[in-house]
Amino acid sequence: MPIIKLSAIVTTASSLLPAAALLGAQQPALSQPQPVVAPAHEHLEPVQGPTHTHGVLTVKRLGAQPLGQDFNALQGRELRLRELTIAPGGSIALHRHDQRPGVAYILQGQMTERRGPGFSPRVIGPGEVAFEATGVSHWWRNEGTTPAKALVVDIVPLDTP
Repeated sequence: MPIIKLSAIVTTASSLLPAAALLGAQQPALSQPQPVVAPAHEHLEPVQGPTHTHGVLTVKRLGAQPLGQDFNALQGRELRLRELTIAPGGSIALHRHDQRPGVAYILQGQMTERRGPGFSPRVIGPGEVAFEATGVSHWWRNEGTTPAKALVVDIVPLDTP
């Protein structure tokens, strides 16, 4: 697999995002519903791992770019950029990507990904990425002692939260 220097991509992407697209972050109380990370229709009954997403401190939508003008086949879809912050012990429940390709780039802390079919753990730290294509089944947990922060870029239907 080729090594990709993502700092140039992140710098370029951030310079293209209008400041008006930036949204304020909110930190949900433990009793409040968790922010949406994976769409409900992608959730799976876990063979192992967490049944619910919990410990997600923030999901900031940094911006999006509609893709239909550039790619006819992608009418109704957008390239979305979000920043996720996950508390120590927090997790993103098992889900399967369904026509939602993406990439997660770890900014700080570390996340452990467990990807099917074997669900062997893979620790991903700052500067490392995980590519997520259609059909990927996986879940994430912050097994570290500090909050983890990741940039997540994916292609989604327009107006997906």
